[in-house]
Amino acid sequence: MRNRIKYLMLLPLTAIVSCGYSTSYLVEGNKYTSSVFKENYYTHWDNELKSATKKPIVDITDETLVTGISYSFYSSNTITGLSEIDPNFFEKDPGLEEYSSEYKMNSVDDMFNYGYQSKLFDGQMVCGGQNGHPEYAYQLGRVQTNQNGFSVRFSKESNELHYFAMNFKATTDNTIKCDPVPNTTDPGSSYDQQLYHESTFTLVVTLYLKTNNGIVGYPFSIDVDLTGKAGSAYKTNNGHYYNFIAFDLEKYKTEIFSFTRLVGVSVEYEVTSDTLIEYNAGRGVDISYDDYALFFYEMFFPYTSWN
Repeated sequence: MRNRIKYLMLLPLTAIVSCGYSTSYLVEGNKYTSSVFKENYYTHWDNELKSATKKPIVDITDETLVTGISYSFYSSNTITGLSEIDPNFFEKDPGLEEYSSEYKMNSVDDMFNYGYQSKLFDGQMVCGGQNGHPEYAYQLGRVQTNQNGFSVRFSKESNELHYFAMNFKATTDNTIKCDPVPNTTDPGSSYDQQLYHESTFTLVVTLYLKTNNGIVGYPFSIDVDLTGKAGSAYKTNNGHYYNFIAFDLEKYKTEIFSFTRLVGVSVEYEVTSDTLIEYNAGRGVDISYDDYALFFYEMFFPYTSWN
């Protein structure tokens, strides 16, 4: 899937009104807009970042994961907890639209307006492909990746970074059918396990900084647990649940090191459990973790400028 991407100026696109979507991305052969789930995995890795020197992984699961919020795009939930790392803006908890409008990267520098990956920087944090549009329409609003992940190489360098935030959703190939299973708490009804999705996975976000000795990657590991929590279910008929997380880079600065000259970012993950996959595999359905995906909608580097 390492097809050469044609980096062109974004063009207006008014058809995908359900997502509030206004831009189009041109890649060879209409890549990543297939109705076949597995054909949409984006696993591009820039050679510079793939071969970069890596620092030891920092586990930020317990000490700096701020949100862990799950919310539905049908509502306008506020983002709570971020005032801890951004007191300048979060005097009161803003809604998702206010946050994305304030911090979307394509309003900071024009380089974020080019190429397939620019959909990560346009402020569109949710997208459902509703209102009669083709099934694949909402794929124009996200980057879908498997456990191999992907990287983004910037054409400029940043000044000092303050914190990093992103918005994503975990899911599986929802064309896989499940038989209804008995509802033990209400014998008169049945529960369709196809509509239930819970999982755990380890997500690694790596920030790549240019140094005098070349590019160095700083990986941050986050254990994500979407089991038994509000908003953890993936319900194809009743809403799609997203996760917004942020972590404070100030905590990792030292007297001899600061987060400057950022030139790229990558995401990878390893799935440790998923109820839908395990249920189907246990009854002989041809399914594996190759059918699992993370959908990334947005990445933010607030208060950062680029040179």
